[in-house]
Amino acid sequence: MAPIVGKVKAAANSWIAYATGLRHLFHKPYTLKFPQQRYAVEAGYRGRHLLHLDRCTGCGICAWICPEKCITIVQRGDRWYPQYFYGRCCFCHFCVTPDTLVTTNPSVTPISHVKVGDRVLTHTGQYRTVRQILTRKYSGRLYSIKPLGAPYPLKVTADHPLLVAPRRFVKKGRLEKKPGHLVWKTPTQLKRGDYLTIPIAKETRDTDLYEQDVVVGQPSTGKRLIRKLRLKAEPDLFRLVGYYLAEGHTIRRTVGLTFGEHETEYITDASQLLEKFFNTQSKRSNVHNSTQVLLHSVVAVQFFENFGRGAENKRLPDWLMFAPPEKQRQLVKGAWRGDGYFHHPTKGNRATFFEYVTISRTLAFQLQQVLFRLGIMGQVFFTQHKNRRPAYVVTVRGRFVGAMAALMGQSFNDSRTKSFSRFEMDDNYVYAPIQKIAASDVSDQPVVNLSVEGDESYVAGNVTAHNCTDYCPEFALEETVEYDIAEYSRELLVWSPERLAKPPVKKEDKYVFSVEGRRGASQVVEQEH
Repeated sequence: MAPIVGKVKAAANSWIAYATGLRHLFHKPYTLKFPQQRYAVEAGYRGRHLLHLDRCTGCGICAWICPEKCITIVQRGDRWYPQYFYGRCCFCHFCVTPDTLVTTNPSVTPISHVKVGDRVLTHTGQYRTVRQILTRKYSGRLYSIKPLGAPYPLKVTADHPLLVAPRRFVKKGRLEKKPGHLVWKTPTQLKRGDYLTIPIAKETRDTDLYEQDVVVGQPSTGKRLIRKLRLKAEPDLFRLVGYYLAEGHTIRRTVGLTFGEHETEYITDASQLLEKFFNTQSKRSNVHNSTQVLLHSVVAVQFFENFGRGAENKRLPDWLMFAPPEKQRQLVKGAWRGDGYFHHPTKGNRATFFEYVTISRTLAFQLQQVLFRLGIMGQVFFTQHKNRRPAYVVTVRGRFVGAMAALMGQSFNDSRTKSFSRFEMDDNYVYAPIQKIAASDVSDQPVVNLSVEGDESYVAGNVTAHNCTDYCPEFALEETVEYDIAEYSRELLVWSPERLAKPPVKKEDKYVFSVEGRRGASQVVEQEH
């Protein structure tokens, strides 16, 4: 019986093989007539590079920033050009997830909402123009890096360079306190405790006179007229704006500032400032345990609307963000008098700190940058209480409390012999230690990157990130969608400057290449049949 079963199975398998072959005779071929036919690639595919010899200056920045060190600079006559070893290239084109907050001018914006022409803060402390937005889908290891003092972690691809100050272990397993030499490192090279950097904005614009067109009514005719509002941009005006950011609102023709009824000093100061700048008598209204300072003036309403209507829309325009330190100190003082407080040690909480609470995400990050410019480290936390709107808390702790108390004009006697802070700061950067690093595998994760004029870097999630693929200051290197770089030997994976400079033939939005002996890739034209 067994031999008969075996013969039947063998016959059945033979017929299956013949049937499969016959069936595939009527199918389209699975292979392409390479190189005349090419696989279609998605938009944003990262292929081999194209070198524009006429633009290249041989500066070597591309070789310096390359994370895999696959670029070397070689000499051709009296000039120098990059040479690629594609056996090591990771085709980086680094990216972050679309929800990542980028420090823009003058706000913070999800990177997916950034547009070409917007200005972003770079690692040099300057705001530069976005010249290109790059999007793609990423499959691989995605890292989540949480710096201390930031509300959200940065989610970034495995090969994205971040500007860090690595920290060595010293005695008893502790990390050294002072930040070391700054380097660009990928997430795979980082460890918990290393310093991530946040650049401090350098741009300063001093305005002596603030001017704005305002619309007013003519009582005799009822016509609407446009006139020029001119206010002296002195520190007192900045303190008044700070009061509005914290406690202000506008209703039709009225501006209101709300304080606790016990805050008599602030009530008097706000009343005098409103009358000084708008030449109109202010009024006061008591509601429960609060006092409102009211000013009936359409001109004042139009001025204060520049800083946002509604608590969630409060913001700082450019002329405040880039003002000199002596004026910004008064801005911080006014804002903290409204929505901030100074926590003295208690039995339940022995810490001493300043906090400011706002539901405006933009204002929280802007105040953090203003504090940086004043030499004060401000942390930003996100909080969500039940039945309440999400809020952001700007906190000043540790050795920076003394500087904040001096700014606010409050007495502060620090009895500690040593003041402690886990952050460091110099004239250019704030150094925040890595609190947590996590990684997960993702598939087809949308990611976004920015190409920024000059610096090719931006601040993403309170971390300085780089875009080294487009770092060339002369735009001499660009990526193509050409994926055919396979060769017969290791030596032929080295692409010389001359070879990189040969542009692929473009036919119907596809690049056409062939392999020709030891000379490697050369251009061919699709043959006619």
